[in-house]
Amino acid sequence: MKRALVVFIVVLFAGLLCSEELFASSTRTIKKEFKVKEGKELELDLESGGSLDISGWDKNVVAVEARIRGRDAEDVEVEFDERSSGVKIHSHYEGRRRNRKTNIHFDIKVPEKFNLSISTHGGGINISNVEGNISGETMGGELELERITGEVHLETMGGSVTVMDSDVDGEVKTMGGSVHIEDVVGDIKGSTMGGRVTYRNVKRRSGKAGKEIHISTMGGDIELDYAGQDVRAKTYGGDIDVSRGEKVEVTTMGGDINVDEAPQGAEVTTMGGDIAVHTAGEYVKAKTMGGDIEIDAVDGWVKATTMGGDITVTMVGDPDKGKREVELKSMGGDIELEVPAGLSMTFDIELAYTKKSHQDYRIESDFDMNIEKTDEWEYKDGSKRKYIYGTGEVKGGKHLIKIRTINGNICISKGK
Repeated sequence: MKRALVVFIVVLFAGLLCSEELFASSTRTIKKEFKVKEGKELELDLESGGSLDISGWDKNVVAVEARIRGRDAEDVEVEFDERSSGVKIHSHYEGRRRNRKTNIHFDIKVPEKFNLSISTHGGGINISNVEGNISGETMGGELELERITGEVHLETMGGSVTVMDSDVDGEVKTMGGSVHIEDVVGDIKGSTMGGRVTYRNVKRRSGKAGKEIHISTMGGDIELDYAGQDVRAKTYGGDIDVSRGEKVEVTTMGGDINVDEAPQGAEVTTMGGDIAVHTAGEYVKAKTMGGDIEIDAVDGWVKATTMGGDITVTMVGDPDKGKREVELKSMGGDIELEVPAGLSMTFDIELAYTKKSHQDYRIESDFDMNIEKTDEWEYKDGSKRKYIYGTGEVKGGKHLIKIRTINGNICISKGK
């Protein structure tokens, strides 16, 4: 008898829970359509929050479907205002009660040429196939833009940002997520306070010159492929990888730097990682506090410094053209430099080695050079040292080749 009573109570309680859940999951759907002219504006002011799917279509109609779910669905008011400038949608909660539970989603169709002004207190924003001025923000959700044309200024306080297959200028920002921009033409800046930034196959629009793109993140990697564009990038805690950029200027406080192409020069700095520049024109300035530097091909001048690694540099191009000075410095590694055979140079080479090292370091050169060695130990910067110096001129001595290292070998070779 007692067991039957217990079973009855459990079943009754479960039924009550189900009834409450059904009541809590009430759903409302609102549908509206407005005839408009292309080029007008849709303004969204969603005080209640809500996610958005906005897409362009081939009709001069704004079609809205709002789906409101949850315990407090009936408290949500959605107002529509048809005006000469277009359509405004405003949503808010009735009453003053807090901690409401709702899930609000807007599915909206607009003419393909239409402007958007968006403000939502929480929810992701997806926009596709729209041409116009697009601006606004969400307090918490992802931004996804695809097949967009025009000017974009969008921000999210807490979600990732993706821009794909678009022709846009402007800026996209997130305070706490990644930024991914791919297959885009235009001058668009992406920034984040705490995530990875990726640009792939992003190109300057034809006829636009002199533009510079700025990318920054407070705590993530940066990956860039921005053909025809000057690039500045900075991260406080990640690697930087640049596939293409005209003039490249990048800084990281704690990661590696890799630059594939920088035809107008590269200036790269890291506080704790390796540096690799594969192809650069005009110049390379590279500095790391704790890693190797490798410059595979530079058609210009070089200044490279590391506090604790090796340096390898290959100079290419016509030795009779442009500035060709070289300054390389390592506080603890080997240095290798390859120069064109016809380069006019003056050598200023210094190799220091400490008393506690293995002491068989040397300067090797394919060019004639005067080599001098000191006999006495000199006390400098906390250690006893001896020095090997290399001096001389080649073909009139036009360009200074200055190299300094401690406890490392120096090799200067003749290229083509």
